[in-house]
Amino acid sequence: MYTLWRYLRTLVAPFRWTFVALALALCVGTTLYLVTPHHDLAGHAPPPHLALYGAWMALFAQPIFSPPETWYLALMCALYPLLGFILLGEGIVRLSLLLLSREHGEKEWMKVMAKAHRNHVVLCGLGHLGARILDQLLLTGAQVVVLERDPLASSLAQAKGTGVPVLIRDMKDDQALIDAGVEHARCLIIATNDDMANLEVALDARRLNPKIKVLMRMFDQRIADKIKDAFTIDQAFSSAALAAPLVAAMAQGGRVLATYPIGGVVYTTTELRVETASALAGRTIAEVEATYSV
Repeated sequence: MYTLWRYLRTLVAPFRWTFVALALALCVGTTLYLVTPHHDLAGHAPPPHLALYGAWMALFAQPIFSPPETWYLALMCALYPLLGFILLGEGIVRLSLLLLSREHGEKEWMKVMAKAHRNHVVLCGLGHLGARILDQLLLTGAQVVVLERDPLASSLAQAKGTGVPVLIRDMKDDQALIDAGVEHARCLIIATNDDMANLEVALDARRLNPKIKVLMRMFDQRIADKIKDAFTIDQAFSSAALAAPLVAAMAQGGRVLATYPIGGVVYTTTELRVETASALAGRTIAEVEATYSV
């Protein structure tokens, strides 16, 4: 409900001066009625609710007293229909076009949803790697906001289908990071294939939110390690370096489930089928751990 309220508030924000002018016109019209005795009311001024109704109807060229009692009411009844056409007619048309504009409406809805997030993950880039990262984040139940520059990205429709806010913006723009809620995010993952842009965004995010955890993709793992130490990046990773141990493990046979480095040592998780005649048959896990380096 809060997100819907923020969305509606964002949509009507361009009309704030229209509302101010309308309120001012109603105040002036109501006041003029309140200070004017009327023959139809036995020489009394109308009550506040009737005066307000009269000012409102004057905007639609429907005066409640005809002819008007005084020259200033006559002038008001002559000018208010034009004012009503400008304020109400033009405003309603603009608001209708805005609400019916799928492209603009979706853009504003995504922006509002992103700003409503707290303690979330901001993911930059919806390429092959970014799309897979998004899937894994959603499996863990994490809240995610996505920044993607290309409106024709192949994974864009799939990402929107998950319900996460997807902002079609350039991540190098500070305002794009702010709209994605980087100031309130717990983690930023930069997964594009542009190393220099990734580094620039990592530094921008650290400036906007010094406490945010930054994970950055780099092509060369050696450069990634140097950048991590030099620029206080939490983790700089190379997708090629991460995939290499997995491919090597697959070549050794068995069903490799995952590989991961711990303290500079690559560990592999493999599904191993134990045959009846195997030396492992009948042994407990503790016995296997004590006998073999696993």
